[in-house]
Amino acid sequence: MKAAVFGEHGQIRVVERERPEPRPGWVVLDVSAVGICGSDLNLLYASDGSKGVQPGHEVAGIVSSVGDGVDLASGSQVAVEPIRSCGTCYYCRCGKHNLCTSVRLFGFAAPGGMAEWMTVPASALYALPPDLPVSVAALAEPMAVCVRGARIARLDMHDRVAILGAGSIGLLSIVAARAAGAGEVLITARHPHQQELARALGADQVFDSHAALLAAVGDQHVDVVIETVGGKADTLDEAVQIARSGGRIVMLGVFEGSPSIPGMAFFVKELTLAASNCYGRESRQPDFAIAVQLVSRHAGLLAPLVTHTFSLDQVANAFATAADKSNRSIKVQVQP
Repeated sequence: MKAAVFGEHGQIRVVERERPEPRPGWVVLDVSAVGICGSDLNLLYASDGSKGVQPGHEVAGIVSSVGDGVDLASGSQVAVEPIRSCGTCYYCRCGKHNLCTSVRLFGFAAPGGMAEWMTVPASALYALPPDLPVSVAALAEPMAVCVRGARIARLDMHDRVAILGAGSIGLLSIVAARAAGAGEVLITARHPHQQELARALGADQVFDSHAALLAAVGDQHVDVVIETVGGKADTLDEAVQIARSGGRIVMLGVFEGSPSIPGMAFFVKELTLAASNCYGRESRQPDFAIAVQLVSRHAGLLAPLVTHTFSLDQVANAFATAADKSNRSIKVQVQP
């Protein structure tokens, strides 16, 4: 089968690999669509440790064959929760498999979905409507990230929420915040195409910078700030400026190094900062299950997030497009 793998720094190529067979409890998927995430780009350009990795953790596919003990019909459309954990430790037993010390993520430490077929445990699959477009189906994973962020933020129906950043996670966070009961949603979006889509997804107010948002609403009128940028951005500093006294900040972005935070302002405002890592199963409904419901319910609304699609043979172009925001890309997918 064809599969994409990382080569030397900044290189990705398509190779031939043996088609996987399902072991007991596992399933082989015919991959329909796989999204490119900022973490994939970071790994591609990492100085070491990425060579040979088969990426792809935002995966939707069709059940092709199943192993012993799997009660799942071939031909079913599913989304993949790409966490593989030990299943027996304290964190796994209480539903926080994302915190398992033995956790492995498909697309990073285990072969991902950037291939014609992939194999995953049946327990990692969530059924999708058969008529759901594959491009929307593959948004279930990033939506699950946003669902957990909204859960950790403990959103209330009267909360005013400010989202920093309008990449795919920031934009999907609008939908997740609304579903969690947010009373008003504000967002910062640098580019006109992001601003347009933010309004279409239900943002009440859209600002081109945190400074514009702060000037409009002040520093005592935002209950929850959801940070989605990470990297080397100053968004934690910005979040502290924006949040009201006693407010909450949830960090979805993955930062490089040690981001700064204004300690005195954080102290004076008595803020709470919480990180949200992937998705969990500790609540009545797993984060991923809620995400599947949201992408199914809002398929028409979410479809425009996928701005570019490529075949597997075009994977290098796909990654280059995802890395270059001047081409108005938001979510770039490979559809093997």
